[in-house]
Amino acid sequence: MLSLEEIKELVKVIEESSLNKLELKYEDGKILMEKASMVANEVMPTINTVAPVAVPAKTGEQIVEITAPMVGTFYSAQDPKSEPFVKVGSKVTPNTVVCILEAMKLFSEIEAEVEGEITEILVKDGDFIEFGQPLFKVKTV
Repeated sequence: MLSLEEIKELVKVIEESSLNKLELKYEDGKILMEKASMVANEVMPTINTVAPVAVPAKTGEQIVEITAPMVGTFYSAQDPKSEPFVKVGSKVTPNTVVCILEAMKLFSEIEAEVEGEITEILVKDGDFIEFGQPLFKVKTV
């Protein structure tokens, strides 16, 4: 597995070169970097979200918030040309990817960790997100 310093050096090389894409396969995994969408994936454990927080709601239903597990930049889709992971009205399960948070050129997929329906998206693409900041509201039954 590459160290954080080695990954940072690869990012720097890509940024300063005319390369648009770099895919590096090695014994423990692979790294894929693309300039156009700046996607960097390394086979490593996914960062899990902070447990959803219950908010009082109408009888028979419960509204929970999906909150940010880290600071970073919010992206609603895999890349600018792709459809958003979820929209208002989307049904989600605990392992549904709802967004990506980027910190230091590393992109982390954030999962819903709750089953229900997205009722509100509280942030916009490109917003800087704080740890614990609510991202989505989900109606559970």
